[in-house]
Amino acid sequence: MYKLLLLILLISSSVGFSQNDSPLIERKGNLVLNRYYILGEEVSERQVLKKMKPYEAAHKRMKASRRLAFTSEIIAAIGAGSFFPSVIDQSPEITIPLLITGVSLIAIAVPIKKKANRKADEAIELYNGRKLIGEKSSRTELNLAITTTGLGIELKF
Repeated sequence: MYKLLLLILLISSSVGFSQNDSPLIERKGNLVLNRYYILGEEVSERQVLKKMKPYEAAHKRMKASRRLAFTSEIIAAIGAGSFFPSVIDQSPEITIPLLITGVSLIAIAVPIKKKANRKADEAIELYNGRKLIGEKSSRTELNLAITTTGLGIELKF
């Protein structure tokens, strides 16, 4: 009877774990702000990057996403900075060139930010899918070794 209860407990606990289909890491956001969640709890982008460190492909994509996002934020800030004086000073000789410069820089920043979000989504998908496990396969080598005691076959794995 005791063994049967233990078996039922083990089966029910494994069924509970196998039915947890929520992704480990999620990204919710838009062009301006991204929020990252690990098992439903909001975390920073740096914590997500630390979590992905053992998985090289996901880690590289997430770092590339952060670089692109930073670049787009700098370009948008410069665009907003050049756009802002045209709002304060309404003289026509200052307004038009600065307005065109600011709008064009902001327009350049949008596709860069979209690419950053796409790379972050790819990294999260790779991490959650654990497709990276295949990349960590070990290589087995079979060599003929000559030692002081004679010939031998050496197997490395």
